Amino acid sequence: MADEEEDPTVSDHLSSNSLFSSLPRFEEESEEIGGGAEGGQGKRKRLFSKELRCMMYGFGDDQNPYTESVDILEDLVIEFITEMTHKAMSIGRQGRVQVEDIVFLIRKDPRKFARVKDLLTMNEELKRARKAFDEANYGS
Repeated sequence: MADEEEDPTVSDHLSSNSLFSSLPRFEEESEEIGGGAEGGQGKRKRLFSKELRCMMYGFGDDQNPYTESVDILEDLVIEFITEMTHKAMSIGRQGRVQVEDIVFLIRKDPRKFARVKDLLTMNEELKRARKAFDEANYGS
């Protein structure tokens, strides 16, 4: 999509290096972008740009998605996380976020609930596996 905006010196350098020729290339961008969800506080650090670019590519977007698209998506993600955190802090133990609070908040969304349940189950399995591995190696 934004191939025409790509810096030719970076593009030429990457394409000449055979190690990087098969990897997807992303625009170089400043770590700080103005505006967004912060409401005009000037510049703020972009936290999820690389991950979102990779996810967008994985879901069928261009290898180099528009920076504006990534920024909008990041604003939505940060807004969602902030809202969920505030809601979780207001239920259960006041001022603290616990796993049970997050599960309670998403209980009515079957897709999110199933995903969280899978992740929590996987986390418990990994804990048990690590414990068994440590006991086998260190004999506690």
